[in-house]
Amino acid sequence: AVSSAIIERNGIRLAAALRRDMGNRALLEQLRLGKVNLQAKCEDALDEPYDLMLLQHFHYLRETDKGDPLEAYKHCEKACDAFLQAFKHDTSWSLPVVHELALSLRTAAAAADKSATASKGRSQREDAANMLQKFFSAAVTDRGSLKDSKKWGVLIIINALFKIYFSLNNLRLCQNLIRAVEGFKEGMQALERKQVEGRGFLLAEVVTYKYFVGRLSLLNSHISRAEAELSFAHEHCPPSHRQNKRLILRYLVPVRMALGKFPTRALLEKYHLSYYAPICRAVHLGDVSTFEAELAKLQQALIRHGSYLLVERSKLITYRNFFQRVHALTEAAAGTQTTRLDIAKFRQCLASTGVEMDCDEIECVLANLIYSGYIKGYLSHQHGKIVVSKGNAFPPVASVVGEVRLGHCGQDLAVAWLGRGREVAFGHMKDALGSRRVKHEWTMPGCVRKGTGTRPGRFVSGRGLYRFTLEPAARRACGVRVDSPAHGP
Repeated sequence: AVSSAIIERNGIRLAAALRRDMGNRALLEQLRLGKVNLQAKCEDALDEPYDLMLLQHFHYLRETDKGDPLEAYKHCEKACDAFLQAFKHDTSWSLPVVHELALSLRTAAAAADKSATASKGRSQREDAANMLQKFFSAAVTDRGSLKDSKKWGVLIIINALFKIYFSLNNLRLCQNLIRAVEGFKEGMQALERKQVEGRGFLLAEVVTYKYFVGRLSLLNSHISRAEAELSFAHEHCPPSHRQNKRLILRYLVPVRMALGKFPTRALLEKYHLSYYAPICRAVHLGDVSTFEAELAKLQQALIRHGSYLLVERSKLITYRNFFQRVHALTEAAAGTQTTRLDIAKFRQCLASTGVEMDCDEIECVLANLIYSGYIKGYLSHQHGKIVVSKGNAFPPVASVVGEVRLGHCGQDLAVAWLGRGREVAFGHMKDALGSRRVKHEWTMPGCVRKGTGTRPGRFVSGRGLYRFTLEPAARRACGVRVDSPAHGP
């Protein structure tokens, strides 16, 4: 079967012959007992390098059946390396084989690492990623005709690499893979389910790719893109794949919650995600006490599947919805439009729901809400009031999420408007800059200034204006939105 599939260049048949679970117990028994001269059989039936590939694949099956995952991985890696020599000169007919070998390599590496948890040596999954990177290079640099190009196999390899990198928590290399796809013009069209010269990506490959890109967007705080990618994955994932749809929803639900969109209870129950229902309701109603209680209850589970920080981010939206309700009730009681609200009133309302905060803490939260764009207005610390806009004081959440509002003054000076200069608001600027260093940073007025560098920054009393000197590399790489000059929004 292997020989005829290679002669006919039938990748699907060859991939089927190389499946790990071949269902041929008689063959596996012969391999285990060593009754067959595998090397002679392979050399007689196949040319190089396919003979070595098949030989190592048989050894891989034998060691897997014997229960030796480390030896099984070594033979699987050798089989992949042998096939790589042929793949470099083949056309796209062999892409199904790449998919099958990538699956075998990834599962063998995971099994080998699991069996050697006490070892401090190099992870087999890292070696598997290096092997897959070689396949990736061979595919992405193919200069053949588009119809027969190996570039149509990049998603197969990228998805396998995504799974390995996520399992190793080594995500810094994922962006290079995404850039390779974005640089493939026809591939970008295929991601939108368009055919290019009769070719395109399989839907399963696109859904998997979108799922991982959505998760990476979450980690980079690109909420809007994360929603778009995960929504595509969920909509195009077949209904029969309930577990995959559940995995997608596990991240899509908190993403949409951060955008002020909430799922129905029926949807959550259908995919066994009912634990999200109380916390979604708390965010929607502005119930801070229930939100904190539910978040504490779900903390370990959310940390385990990597969505804790995203759900925790919705706490600010919960406060926003709470203050909006207080504002609406105040206007209803007064019978007229109200733009000035006492901080003390917010404190009383929070206390009535079981949340104890002093006025300074509430001002910090309000400063964050104003800075993030969830509330249009300003704080009067001297009078203990917040003054909100007469029109649209609480813009829709989806219209403001993801905006980072920084001012700019000269080439090396960034300015952040922080209400009354609360330290908690400064955290948003650090989030916006990511890992890029800020040379000067300090705390609230009256606290000890901290930072590095020779030129000190300054706080403009009464204006809530902090100045930060950025390193040149940070200025060039900073992808944040810049609004007005030196006086904040």
